[in-house]
Amino acid sequence: MNASDDQLEEIVSNSMLDEATGASCFKAFFINTLQTNSAWLPGNFSIRPGSLQSLRKAGLSGYILSAIWKQTGYWAKMGNHNHTAKNERGEMASFGFSYRYVCGWDTGISFTQFLRTHHSRTYFCINYPCLAFDRFKSYLQHNPKLAYREFFLDALAADDSLDVWQTNIGKRREMLLGHERKYEGEHFDFNTAPRELHRLSRDWHILGQDCRDLLAQLDFLLAMYTKYMAILPEAGWEVEKSSNTDESLAVYRSMCDNLERWTAVYKDRTNLRINLLFHLANQRESRTNTEIASSTAIVAEQTQRDSASMITIAAVTMFFLPGTFVSAILSTTFFDYSDNGLHVSNKWWILLAATLPLTILVFGIWLSWRYFRIKKRNQEVQTGAENHKQVRDWKKKPSAVSNFRGR
Repeated sequence: MNASDDQLEEIVSNSMLDEATGASCFKAFFINTLQTNSAWLPGNFSIRPGSLQSLRKAGLSGYILSAIWKQTGYWAKMGNHNHTAKNERGEMASFGFSYRYVCGWDTGISFTQFLRTHHSRTYFCINYPCLAFDRFKSYLQHNPKLAYREFFLDALAADDSLDVWQTNIGKRREMLLGHERKYEGEHFDFNTAPRELHRLSRDWHILGQDCRDLLAQLDFLLAMYTKYMAILPEAGWEVEKSSNTDESLAVYRSMCDNLERWTAVYKDRTNLRINLLFHLANQRESRTNTEIASSTAIVAEQTQRDSASMITIAAVTMFFLPGTFVSAILSTTFFDYSDNGLHVSNKWWILLAATLPLTILVFGIWLSWRYFRIKKRNQEVQTGAENHKQVRDWKKKPSAVSNFRGR
């Protein structure tokens, strides 16, 4: 909406004068809220008080305004609304409806309100799809009477929304087919593929909901068109019957139903792919564990060979140990071999006095180290057993279990 407050007030006042004179008129207010930076909620708009007063004077519903500034956010969607007013004589005074929709993930939330009186048709289009708006202007340049075609703006917006969701589904379909072309486990990147498939599955869930929303919107428009074409001629109001917009809406509904079903199929196929990755990862892990077990068996076999070799070396050492011991003793200076025979020195006791204490000291150090090592190991085992017992006793207490589940 590029008009100033004064221009907008003038447009609204002139249209009301035309309606008072009984002249047939068509009005459409296109309000773009995507460029605002002052609103606190995405999709809301900040509008000047003067412009808002003029729009309210032209018939903008407070129901839409309350939905736009609702604090619960995007998930609390505005319901479709139909209102019919009568005058004091019980005659129809106005017929209107409003609904909310989304035309793509990057276009914000859109609202449309239609208000019909005896001689005027008024549209309030908030965040109307850009391509649909360009098409609408192009159609009016060739044939201005198309503005009076019933539900023409609604059908253009539905068609553009359908194209956007088809494009989004098509992009993710190509991503899914790219994953499905990889059949062999070695072609998978197990670090990125699960995350990509998870995001794809999430997108399918959101796209399915968006398709269901569009389907509900088309059902509402079809119901409104049927009601509109039934009660307005009965009230003596003029309606445009040269074209059947409900046929176009029915085609869009069929296409949207097809998109919803394909979205469900693609979501299931994505989940199947995730399951395949899970099983392939388990198989790869099993092969890795098998290879580790084989390597462990080889290491154990080599260790066994080394142990056998050590036993052989120990046996040979024990075989030569007595002779080595006797040779070492007799090779000292305490023993002397001469032609007269073996002579033992009177200081032979020095050998025993030096050897025996050193031997006892070495064995004492080794036994002390072994004792402290075994004691430390027993303390660790006892501590682990006590902790395990405490955890087991805690699990057996009903109060502890119930308190845990209550959280």
